[in-house]
Amino acid sequence: MSSKRETTPARGMENVAVLRLRVSGRLKRAWSLINGNRDYVEELATRSDSGLSSLTQRRSWLVASFFGGSVATLLVWIAALRFPYAASFLFANFFNSNLPRYGNLITVLLTLIPFTPPFVAAFTLGNMLFVSSQESEFPSGMMATFNYTQKSNTRWLIVVVAGICGAMNCLLLLIVVTSATGH
Repeated sequence: MSSKRETTPARGMENVAVLRLRVSGRLKRAWSLINGNRDYVEELATRSDSGLSSLTQRRSWLVASFFGGSVATLLVWIAALRFPYAASFLFANFFNSNLPRYGNLITVLLTLIPFTPPFVAAFTLGNMLFVSSQESEFPSGMMATFNYTQKSNTRWLIVVVAGICGAMNCLLLLIVVTSATGH
């Protein structure tokens, strides 16, 4: 019975320590949200990287996401060319806005509208063209690092080319809207 009494306070102390860690973590997160110290771009990159890698695991969704990204890109262009003054107003007034709390978030979201659809389309096209093997084990041997390096370089090349496609779409859309409105 004395051994139960000795372990019970120790477990209680562990529970209190765990509770303090959870509360302090939540308070730190709340404080960073209040102060606006949240890095939206970093969180977006982390989430999109995990989402895009899970997309490549399911090959059947690649064709659908390619056509979805292409159609969404086409719709963004149609909307920008149909309503150039509205697009110019949005990007002129809300891009790099000085809103105290959500200025960076609005800027990132407005940049994602023309960037994301061509990025997704180019990323899925690259994964359809350069099919990676689904082997979970890497071969061990003299050329194992070469194979791993080649696969890793191909994956990074796909992401870089998709990023260039998204950036070019943003730039070309900005040029077209600017020349259509004169602003």
